Amino acid sequence: MKYKEESYLNYNTQSFYIKSIEIIILSLIALVPIIFYLHCIDEYNPIKEAVAGVLVVIGLMLWGLNIANQKNFHFVNHSLNFPILSYMIICLLSLIWSDSLTVSIKELPLFLMGPCLYFIIINNLNYPKHVDQILTAMLIIGGLFGIYGILQYFGIDFSFWGGNFGRQKVSGLFGNVNFFAEYLIILLPVAITFFLSSSKKIFNIFLLLIIFTMGESLIFTFTRGSYLGLAVSLIFMFLLFLKIQGKKFVYKNNKIIILIIEAIVIIVVALFIMANPISESQVNLSEFEERISIPKVSESSSFGRRIAIWKFTESMIKDQPLLGSGLGTFKYNTLKYQAKFFDQGQNRTIYPYGFAQKAHNEYLQLWAELGIIGLSIFIWLMVSYFNYGIKMLRKTKNDYKQGILIGLMGAVVAILVDSLFGFPFHLPASIILFWVVLGLSMVIGKDNNQIQENFKKKKKLDRGFSFELILKIIVISFSIFLIATLIRPFMARVDWYYGTKELENENWDGAINICSDAVKWDPWFGQGYYDIGYSLMRKGLFYEAEKYFEKAQKYIDLPGLPNNLSAVYINTGQLDKGIIELKQAILYQKDEKLMVPLYCTLGSVYNKQEKTELAEKSFKNALKIDPDFVNARYGLAQTYYQQNRIEEMQEELQIVITLDPNSEEAKYSRDILQKITQEKLKTQPTE
Repeated sequence: MKYKEESYLNYNTQSFYIKSIEIIILSLIALVPIIFYLHCIDEYNPIKEAVAGVLVVIGLMLWGLNIANQKNFHFVNHSLNFPILSYMIICLLSLIWSDSLTVSIKELPLFLMGPCLYFIIINNLNYPKHVDQILTAMLIIGGLFGIYGILQYFGIDFSFWGGNFGRQKVSGLFGNVNFFAEYLIILLPVAITFFLSSSKKIFNIFLLLIIFTMGESLIFTFTRGSYLGLAVSLIFMFLLFLKIQGKKFVYKNNKIIILIIEAIVIIVVALFIMANPISESQVNLSEFEERISIPKVSESSSFGRRIAIWKFTESMIKDQPLLGSGLGTFKYNTLKYQAKFFDQGQNRTIYPYGFAQKAHNEYLQLWAELGIIGLSIFIWLMVSYFNYGIKMLRKTKNDYKQGILIGLMGAVVAILVDSLFGFPFHLPASIILFWVVLGLSMVIGKDNNQIQENFKKKKKLDRGFSFELILKIIVISFSIFLIATLIRPFMARVDWYYGTKELENENWDGAINICSDAVKWDPWFGQGYYDIGYSLMRKGLFYEAEKYFEKAQKYIDLPGLPNNLSAVYINTGQLDKGIIELKQAILYQKDEKLMVPLYCTLGSVYNKQEKTELAEKSFKNALKIDPDFVNARYGLAQTYYQQNRIEEMQEELQIVITLDPNSEEAKYSRDILQKITQEKLKTQPTE
């Protein structure tokens, strides 16, 4: 389990700060995938993001304190440094031209914590034992999740996950089966190459069990993108082993046969279980075949939904191809672009509707948010990584070192392939693993001469006790500020959780009070402002509701926001603003039938403004979708009356009576028709 060569410094002589940084990294690996909080919306990602961000900040603080304590500083030079720094810079610069500055600022920690973790690792970890301990921790956690996934498949789970069913119940502690699968495929390549490289029999048995449990759980997720990612990763690693170690890798390594046998066992066991379900909720073999067959994939609603997302993401890219719309703004813009896409041709009937907060393709989303410049920087980073890895493989003669490095590279390949269909770079646990893998790859590449040279290059910062104390105070104070900033959004979502309970019970005052606490924690919390506005609107306080809906509009876009905002504007007499929001609300509807009442409302507003041609068009748009919609017929009749088109009005009123003779509209229609008849009789000449 250890490298043959010794490090420049003895592992046991490392400073308190270095040991603490290692504990922080181990905590990130262990806590982020495990932690969840039931009284939050949602239960998983907000707490995972908060914990990941806080631990990374603590790691940065310890690094800063170590620099102050040693009174020297040296930034370790690696080939990935410049691409990663460029990536961080483009993320920061995108705030300047972002479509929503606040949205981009809130997204910034999720993007920067990974690169920061990378620099913490390469500048503070120098020992082979560091790598062994961190990789072992990763695999232990992965093995435990593998066991838990199998138990979930058989229905053995915590009672509070009772809402999960079918393949969705195999989701670990990630809340989503795809998120769980994306986590497993990062660990499996590392576990496999660890097994191939280790010489300890007991540890090898342990690794085989880990590979089996994670592999079985991965199969039970039925996640096609992750299957593909792992398959490409395995092929990549096999070819790399052949390239570096030659045919001896196959001839001398009988562990490959063991792995092949285990892979067969995993598949056979999985198919046997699926073909012989124990409970009604279990998945059978035909469903498994359906998930992975190419014809079924192309016909599935999830695939159709992804196609729609990719198509309107292309529209985002075309609008701002060079610099993008700003970090994190995809979810802010998605409804607007989806509305335009669905308004074209038959797209609304061809593709499923949804609220896509992610593009389900990291490269398209990166291009949409950071432009071709940001995407190019990321590609440059990945090319640099693999170039460095291959150089190191050729340079080192240590088989164990080669094996672990190939496993780390295989993990990166898996996540890059999966990124074609998912969004692992937006999931805290996957982000942490990805950047840990990159950092450890650099640490493995260090040799004694490089470590010694780095220590010689360290610049002295010896300026006396007072300078050291001031520096430590600054580091600690800034860290506390960052930690508080990262925790506040999570606390806001906890309050929001309780606010939604009051909304469900129609306790509008209770919802307003609790959601007001949420926006105190996070002044940029758009959903909190929206729910306050909705509660005020339900109480009939339209002017107050307007203020909160407009605040929400700055930070978030929701399917119901234009509709509710239009209602507020109309009730406060701001008809022009109401029309703008109504038009947007119509386009936001998931199917055409939901547009019908909105078209009628739009027509009525136009009638109030005496814009009868526009009113007529609105009512006719409603009738194109549903010719039997009574309100549209009655509204069209009113429009004809304003245009003095009496005969056409009478026709529409008669249709209203025929469609729903017991409605209020039918009653009014009879009265109007009766009055018209009486007027005609009065005007007829007497004989």
